[in-house]
Formats: sequence, C-alpha cells, structure tokens
Amino acid sequence: MGRRALRYGDGYIKTLVIYGLISDPEAVAKNILPVQNGCFNDLSNQHAFFKKGSPALRLSSEGWMHRSPDALNEASDSQLLYDLTIEKIMKGIPPFSKSTRTFINSYFKFMLEQIPKISVQNSDAEIFTQSDWIYSTWLPMPNTYILLSTEFNNERLNFAEFDLSFWTGKQLICIQLNQSNTIIRSKQNNRELLKSTHPHIKIIEIPSDCFNSDTPIFPYDLFDENFNHFWHGLKLPQGPNTQPMFEFSQ
Repeated sequence: MGRRALRYGDGYIKTLVIYGLISDPEAVAKNILPVQNGCFNDLSNQHAFFKKGSPALRLSSEGWMHRSPDALNEASDSQLLYDLTIEKIMKGIPPFSKSTRTFINSYFKFMLEQIPKISVQNSDAEIFTQSDWIYSTWLPMPNTYILLSTEFNNERLNFAEFDLSFWTGKQLICIQLNQSNTIIRSKQNNRELLKSTHPHIKIIEIPSDCFNSDTPIFPYDLFDENFNHFWHGLKLPQGPNTQPMFEFSQ
C-alpha cells in the first residue's frame, strides 16, 4: 500500500473491484495487475477496473460472460439466452448468501417490469425487440472487494467488502444487505475509509426484513431515478445483438 492518504479526486486514481466466488481477493488482484507493463483488461468475470468517465457496466458489457461457442449456439431463443445470463451471475454468489440471491432476483424482476415503459423513436430499432433492453441493465457484481489503494507494490492490499456493487458510469453503488452493525470493526473501518476518499461512491443499506416475504419486492425507493431508469441516455438496447456481448472460451 502507499504511504500517503488516498485522493480519488486527483483524477488519475482508478477503481479496482474484485468480485464473484473469491476467497483471496489479494491473490486475484496480484494476478490481474501486471505492474511490469501497466495494463490489463477492464472487465472479467472476477474483476472490474474503471475511472471517472468510464462507461457503465451493463449485462451487455464485454468481458464478464464466458461461454463456449457451442453453448451460445444452443441459446436459440431470447428466454434461454436470458436464463444463461442470469445463471452466470448467480454462479458468482457464495453458496450461503441467500440474501444476495434474493436481492438479485428481485432486482431483475423489477427491471423486467420497467421494460414496457421504454419507448424509442429510432429507425434502427427494428433490429431489436423490446425484451433486448434487459441487457442494458446494470451488471450486478456479487461478493464485492474494492481495492482501497491503486498504488500497487509488494505490501499487503486492503479491500472494502460489500455484498454486491454496480458501476453506473456516474456512481459506484455498494450494497450492504442486513445490518451493518454486525460487521467486524476492521471491515467497517475499511468501508468508512472508502466512503471518505472515493468521490463517486454511494453505499445503500438494505434492512434485514426487506426480503422476509414470500414475494420480496425490490427496494427501488432506495435508488435514484438514474438507476431505476437504466435506459436513460441510450438510443438503442445494448444487447444481445450488440457484439461482442460474450467472450468466447478458447
């Protein structure tokens, strides 16, 4: 880690998110940060790297979805393609994180309900269907670890941990499910440090009783209009016809 206080507002400091079924985020970070040449991919199924002005991370974003050509050929209809996409996200959730799974299911249910509200006047819109808008929704990154410093060396790396996160191009939205007062002090301190130094972060705490019902409802009132109306600013859906949506396995 660096020896000075972080200043995300300097403009050159970038954000690294490690996510998914990760037990050692430090090892993952060291594998994807090739310091010797100073570059790496912006998005994979284990990490996201972005800065102010970087595009939003959506289901259609390139790099996070790894499927073989055979698996894609089998996705012969829109429902199967959608099911494969959601399955990939769910596989990144730790086995005992029931609340995260419930949150993501309610999130997509809510977003699907918003799609009929979208109206686009564009001559190129005929190549898409209304249901294609679902791939323009924000990409959930479950089991999130956010690197607290972008200065990378051989010292131990520290992370702020959240149940999941989103990057909307404007905000890094971090979700804490259940009560934050049950988190151990060191993890809470890391969150407070991130909150005090990152200029574009928004932390949302979801009450523990939010998903107690048999039909949990997404807490849309805790999110702003930009998040709930994910299509604002888009002329057309960004998938699944937008290529490349998937990165083929070799």
